Amino acid sequence: MTPSLPKIGDRLSDYVARVSQLREFKKREGDGTFHVFRAVNAHGAIGCVIWTPRVDFKNGDYLKLAGEVKAHKEAPQFVVARYEILPRDQFPPETFVPVSHRPLDEMVDELRMVIAGVESRAIARMLTHLLLDDPDTAPAYQRAPAAKSHHHPFRHGLLEHNLTVVKRALGMCLSGDGVDRDVVIAGALLHDIGKVEEYRYDGDEIAFTEVGNLIGHVSLGYALVRRAIAAQGDIPVAQATNLLHVILSHQGRLDYGSPVEPRTAEAFIVHHADSVDAHLFQVRRAGEEFPESRLGFAKSLNRMVLGNPDLPYDEGYRH
Repeated sequence: MTPSLPKIGDRLSDYVARVSQLREFKKREGDGTFHVFRAVNAHGAIGCVIWTPRVDFKNGDYLKLAGEVKAHKEAPQFVVARYEILPRDQFPPETFVPVSHRPLDEMVDELRMVIAGVESRAIARMLTHLLLDDPDTAPAYQRAPAAKSHHHPFRHGLLEHNLTVVKRALGMCLSGDGVDRDVVIAGALLHDIGKVEEYRYDGDEIAFTEVGNLIGHVSLGYALVRRAIAAQGDIPVAQATNLLHVILSHQGRLDYGSPVEPRTAEAFIVHHADSVDAHLFQVRRAGEEFPESRLGFAKSLNRMVLGNPDLPYDEGYRH
């Protein structure tokens, strides 16, 4: 992510964004209505409100917005005073799709190094084919977001997330614990691979596919990796089973979408590394959305978090 999103207190006159999630609501007092939507561009997304009963734009339209960013439910909200609908052909799609701050070539080089560190040649060959060489899966994996909004919701976000999950997971692999590091590395790289089929870039927007809505990335990823294991043909059954278990259980709980809960050391490690990375992303995002405050509200976590610990501590409390 980038700190270029509007922050509370900003007054804007020419903010260009694409409309998403446009909805109409009734006012609490009176008979009038108002509209809320998300304004999306390469910097990210910000919630907007426009206090008019009718608007002549729709989802997918490009707008130039003017107004002020205020606090609403502990988060920035753009209160739109004026807007102008812009011609779509003026803007390339990348203007409105957020992109990882890390260069793709740099991340692909890191991915190669991570795979080179896998001791099992069979698993390493499967990972190389699937994530680097396959003409369909590899580009999709390197391009995909990690989520639509929750964490790393931008182009190349899945790769950025997974490379960090590998580091966090390996940090939990202590000698003498009997942990299969190869399964941990493969699980960290593949736990979310179903997202290459769960999301699509619909022109200039990250959107769910039909199979993503109906099946979900956990099951899609399990099927994709099981096919890759079968095609590889020489991965030991015990390792293959453990890796598939990591993918099926990485959400951690049944009510979070995992058909099974973690039952192996490798599954626990990948689950917690995945969860920690997603949570810390949300802490960083809160810091970006509230750059002038030590504490900011992380909407996905539904709590105040210490997003900017480097800012001066000016309260009177002392230990």
